[in-house]
Amino acid sequence: MHKTHLHRILRLLSLVGVFASGLYASADNDALLARLDSTLAQENAIMAEKLNRINMLKKMAAHEKNTNLLLEKYRELSEEYYVLQYDSAVKYADKGLALAEKTGNRHFLTANIIMKASLHAIGGLYSEAISCLNRIAPDSLKEEERFGYNIAYSTVYHYWADYCNDNTFTPIYREKAQQYLKAAVAYLDKDDEAYDYYMGEYYIYVEHNDNKALSHYFKTMEKNGETSRLYAMASFSIANNYSAHGDMERYEEYIIKACISDIICCTKENLALQDLAMFIFKEKDNGNLERARRYINSAMDDAKYYNNRLRIIEISQKLPLIVATYHSMVEAQNRFLRYAVWSISLLGAVLLVFLYFFVRQNRQLSARRHELHQSNSLLTEANGRLNVVNEQLMDTNRKREGLAKLYIDLCAKNIDRMEKFQMTVQRKIKANQTKELLTVISSSKANQQEATAFLKRFDEAFLNLYPSFVTEFNMLLKDGEQVVVNKPGTLSTELRIFALVRLGVKESSEIAALLFYSPRTIYNYRSAFKNKAKDRNTFEDEVRRLCTLYGNPNSKGEDRITPPEG
Repeated sequence: MHKTHLHRILRLLSLVGVFASGLYASADNDALLARLDSTLAQENAIMAEKLNRINMLKKMAAHEKNTNLLLEKYRELSEEYYVLQYDSAVKYADKGLALAEKTGNRHFLTANIIMKASLHAIGGLYSEAISCLNRIAPDSLKEEERFGYNIAYSTVYHYWADYCNDNTFTPIYREKAQQYLKAAVAYLDKDDEAYDYYMGEYYIYVEHNDNKALSHYFKTMEKNGETSRLYAMASFSIANNYSAHGDMERYEEYIIKACISDIICCTKENLALQDLAMFIFKEKDNGNLERARRYINSAMDDAKYYNNRLRIIEISQKLPLIVATYHSMVEAQNRFLRYAVWSISLLGAVLLVFLYFFVRQNRQLSARRHELHQSNSLLTEANGRLNVVNEQLMDTNRKREGLAKLYIDLCAKNIDRMEKFQMTVQRKIKANQTKELLTVISSSKANQQEATAFLKRFDEAFLNLYPSFVTEFNMLLKDGEQVVVNKPGTLSTELRIFALVRLGVKESSEIAALLFYSPRTIYNYRSAFKNKAKDRNTFEDEVRRLCTLYGNPNSKGEDRITPPEG
């Protein structure tokens, strides 16, 4: 039981590991696809460098006088064009072949025949390729030439089998391709940079040993960088090996690497890019359909540039399917966009209607808000005025309370004085001290003290009620006629007279009785000050209106408050 549980746990962990490795592989493949797109974007610049190198070789060949060196230059040019452009490669192979025949150079004659046969195989001219190779007598070949001869036959039959793609001729040509590949490997030099690649091909097609084949392919990729065509060929073979075993994550990884290397090497005779396009089309979601379309179109452009008949036929069968699907997707997107545009237009119209009512309502609200703001301002101002009035009324009430207290205090003192005086009178009469009583009654000292105390209390009470009286009173007089108060907080006799006028006492006799003067004296004071006034006729009326704004003698009158009468 314990072993069973352990086995299940280990199996679960292995599945988790596979899932995690799949996630990492997917992320790596996305990065590789991004790199492929970036490399495709630089394809024109890479191609320009390749053509510059070819042009330099052409110029060197044009000025070369040595036959052997010129044959070498033709050989280099045909190799540069080998997977780049069929017609140009054949052109320089023919030039090399003609010059080798003319000069009797057997080595370059054989090499150019093999080159031309290989080019015809790539270009789809399989009978012509076999005719070229049949010009070579196998017995005349040197040891080092036998590999190229046999591998050329293998290449021709390999392409011919792919071209037929049927159950009749394809197996026949595959068998011949394998026979020539097996013969070629026997002459393969281990020091040759292509050794591991062709050994991989041998184990794949002849021995059918995938593990050994992969081992040689990986060695090829390790020894050669992305700038080598062998790297692209090995990567493409590895991808097909993984695809045959259902490992599509690794298939995608290596097919992308093959595509990148093909672009870097300017390989227009390529199969990887169209295979990748079909893989993306079948395996990926619709979000990658545009990428598949770009890749298949690029593969078609490469095939046309190279003039590869087989690749053009292959892509022509795949391209319509991808393009039709892409057009269907685009049409669906366009329909969606049309519906979206109509919906947005409708929503826009509704939004405009709402916007109109919103703006209209907002304007009304703004007007109401403005009116409310004005009302609030007026209310605030009125409240301010009311607060001032309340404060003034409270101040007036406090002062009136003070005056009432003063009045009560004077009355109480007067009553107390009268009681004391009455008791003194009674006591003196009972004691028959009439003379002393007469002396006390006749004394003016007590009356003078009482008058002084009264006037002092009057000054304090009046100035407390009307603190700006003296200042405002002097403003009614001519320049130089102003009254100067000797002691702060007190009033002079003249000021007391007009203070009583301000309080509403009009008759001189009443003023005289209150201030302990004769009516004549009071009249003279009033007349004298009328002469000092700026306006004699309205002087006393203006005195009665003094201090109508409490606490603010400098006010212009807009906040003037008339105190209550009495």
